[in-house]
Amino acid sequence: MTTHKTLLRQNAELRKIGVFNWSIPAHVVTLTNGERFNTCPNAGACGRVCYAKFGTYQFPTVKQSHLANLEFLLNEPDTWQMRMTVELHAKKFRPSGKPHDLAHSEYDTWLSGWIHAGGKAVRIHDAGDFFSWDYLMRWADIAIEHEDVLFYAYTKEVGMVQDFWATEKALDALNLRFIFSFGGKQDHLIDRDSHRHADVFPDAITLQEAGYWDQADSDLIAITAPTTRIGIVQNNLPVAKKRFAGNTMSGLNQGRTQGI
Repeated sequence: MTTHKTLLRQNAELRKIGVFNWSIPAHVVTLTNGERFNTCPNAGACGRVCYAKFGTYQFPTVKQSHLANLEFLLNEPDTWQMRMTVELHAKKFRPSGKPHDLAHSEYDTWLSGWIHAGGKAVRIHDAGDFFSWDYLMRWADIAIEHEDVLFYAYTKEVGMVQDFWATEKALDALNLRFIFSFGGKQDHLIDRDSHRHADVFPDAITLQEAGYWDQADSDLIAITAPTTRIGIVQNNLPVAKKRFAGNTMSGLNQGRTQGI
C-alpha cells in the first residue's frame, strides 16, 4: 500500500486556481515486480514528446511517488477508491464562495453554478490515462459522490469516453469532464467542431492563427472556455522542441500514422 498521507496533491500553479491533482506514471513503466505496464494504451506520437518524460517528472522522488500511486491503484483498487472518496470529504474540497474569473457558456448549467460558487477541481492525470474501463468507472463513482467538485482529464481514450457517455451513469456524473487530446491512436474519432479537444502548437502565434483558445493563463480554461478548441504551447525543453520539429501534436501524429 502507498505510504502517501494524501493522494491528491497541488503544485504552486494549481493551488492558485483551486485545483488538486492525481498522477500516475506516463506511458510504459516497469513495476517493482519487474512487469511492464502501459498507463496510456492509446498513445501515439505523443509517446515521444510527452512532457512527463522530461524535466522534473524524471526526478527520482517524483518517479517513485507516481509509481507508488499506480501500484496502490493496481494492487488495492477498492482501498484506493475508498481512500480517494474519504479524502475528498475534507473541507478544503468544498466551494470557496468566491466566483472563478473564467469565461464560460451560461448554457452549461452545472458548470456555471460551479464557477459562481468558487468550486474546487481535481485534474485526473497530469501523466497517464484511463488504462481500463474499470478504472474510468471508479472515477465516475467518485465524481457522483462529490457533486460539488469538478473532475476533469485530458485523454486519448476517445472511444472509451464515448462509450461512457452512452451509459446512464454519465447522466449522474455531469461534474466529470474530458478534453480529448490529439496525439493518440484514436485521433480519427475526434470531431474538432463538436468534441472539446486539445492540440499542442509550436508557439502562441500559431495557436491563435489556428483559431484555438490558449489555456496558458489557467488550466481550467480547457474545461470552461466557450469553444471546443483548446490550444497548448509545446514544452520549451530542447529535446521536446527537437522532436516536435515545428509540428502541432495532431500534425506530428498524422505524419507518424502515414509513416513519415
